[in-house]
Amino acid sequence: MRMAIRESDDAVEEVLSALRVHDADPERIERIRARCLSALSAPRRRTEAKERRTPRPAWTAWIEPALALGLGALFLADAVIRALAVYR
Repeated sequence: MRMAIRESDDAVEEVLSALRVHDADPERIERIRARCLSALSAPRRRTEAKERRTPRPAWTAWIEPALALGLGALFLADAVIRALAVYR
């Protein structure tokens, strides 16, 4: 169901143009932007510092994908075995 617009686009634009604009001053915008950027970069800096302090062995990079692949293969094998058992 579509809603019918009773006013033309020109009338809507005219009403919207009468609204006041509330913009923040440029200094305030920059202060807010600086605070946001520092808040966003703080966890990243902590994580990077933590990673530099505790080096991980090389095998930890591939163990999780290998386990996920193995469990997925077991699941598929079980699904195939159960499907074959249904058709016997």
